[in-house]
Amino acid sequence: MNQINREEFCQGYSPDKIFVTSDLHLYHTNIIKYCNRQFEYSPKGCAQMNEFILKKFGELPEDCLIWNLGDVFLNLRIEESRIMNDIMRMKKNRKMNLILGNHDFRARKKPFSNYIDYFEHLGFDKVYKGPLEFDNIIFSHEPVFIDSGTSLVNIHGHTHNSMVSDDYFLGEYNKSFPKKKINPAQYINVCMDANHFRIMTFEEILTKIENS
Repeated sequence: MNQINREEFCQGYSPDKIFVTSDLHLYHTNIIKYCNRQFEYSPKGCAQMNEFILKKFGELPEDCLIWNLGDVFLNLRIEESRIMNDIMRMKKNRKMNLILGNHDFRARKKPFSNYIDYFEHLGFDKVYKGPLEFDNIIFSHEPVFIDSGTSLVNIHGHTHNSMVSDDYFLGEYNKSFPKKKINPAQYINVCMDANHFRIMTFEEILTKIENS
């Protein structure tokens, strides 16, 4: 867990100028089928999906901070120049940070020795390998275990259009966290699939935390 402070997270931006999203899965045709995305299940439909997502970023203010919680793209056959072009379309003159997702670790990082350097090369300003924590908030790609007796809240991606249930950490796949039930109210899913492709503001997230 990387400990940062609010100033490091906000980087001088107010909560209404900070945008948080996850799991774009650019170039990933199969995500259309897996998550029932509103596009034809075909290369043509995947291209339309990419353009639709990129236009969502184009609607953001010119001066803002974007936090992407992982799984940017998935297609090992795509040329790096196309990936960089799309990342720069999302970024423009904005700041854009990344917490690496599980699929991001499958990218072809050569000649870079690590994924942080590789994704910074692609255009992200700051890249983190694991969850970030400040105040009572944990930002992560995959949901992390939170004891229901604490005031912690996990802002996460990874689960797409599925919300974290109380038995999320009871499955056999879970090897990193205790096999215990959790309080779903302590989890906020910022995946594109969970929010109708709308990119949430940090201000919205803070409101959700206050009302939970």
